[in-house]
Amino acid sequence: MLTVCLLPITTVNAQEEEEKEASPAETKPAEAETPMVNPEDVKLQESNGIRKLMPNMPVWIDTKRKMVIMDGEVCLRKGSLEMFACLRGTKEHESIVAVPVDAYVVHAALLGIGAKQGEPVSFDPEYTPPSGDVIDVLVQWTDDKKKLQSVRAQQWVREAQGKKEMAYNWVFPGSYFWKDIPLEEIQKAKKEGIDPDTLPGKQVYAAEGGELICVSNFRSSMLDLPVPSTDANNNLWFEANTEKIPPEGTKVRIFLIPNKGKTAKLEAAQKAKAAENLKRAPMKEENKEAPES
Repeated sequence: MLTVCLLPITTVNAQEEEEKEASPAETKPAEAETPMVNPEDVKLQESNGIRKLMPNMPVWIDTKRKMVIMDGEVCLRKGSLEMFACLRGTKEHESIVAVPVDAYVVHAALLGIGAKQGEPVSFDPEYTPPSGDVIDVLVQWTDDKKKLQSVRAQQWVREAQGKKEMAYNWVFPGSYFWKDIPLEEIQKAKKEGIDPDTLPGKQVYAAEGGELICVSNFRSSMLDLPVPSTDANNNLWFEANTEKIPPEGTKVRIFLIPNKGKTAKLEAAQKAKAAENLKRAPMKEENKEAPES
């Protein structure tokens, strides 16, 4: 774990260039969009508006600059990915970074700085992308020359097919809760005509399975990509961008920063796309009914 003393915290320049969005969630290439940073030394302590949420977890909220801060470690540099960051002891074999926290604590931290939670991805009856505020994810670490480095997390992820750096923003669907009820109790309730949802049981936050910051769509994702991304979609599947990632075991600090500007653009683009699809639907129906010549 990183020592909780002096480390620069990046702040995003308010005058970002306008983004070219090839799709509702896509941005310009990572290098072009990496925000200008204004490093300053900040102690992770109460007097600076930074508060640690749990005594045994490296996660803080910065109430002044509206960001969540957490410490982790590089656990993978090569191979296919389902997550950028997982919970420690869960999905390290398919994640670049492992973080020793509970997912519900990070979720609560985002809500605490004003991030708006959306809805998880849905696949039935058709694909509906996850929604929620766009969350910028920045990563800091000290390289082998003792120099502090800072990049957008997207630079550590690339498309498996085209090898291009990932150009999509993360959103905050916020996962979901489920009840831990034994299967036999559920079956018994159904036989007796009782709604299983009314049975008593422990509430479990689904993202505790490890799905903290995902690059593959899961309903359990705390942060997810608002585009179809699965191992079944060969056109959009991600892997570690090995050359850009520091050695395994490198301690890193992650910043989660709600971006209302990108959220507004994403929502507008998705509404426009939905309206366009609605217009096309009647045309498809007409084509189906048209008699063959």
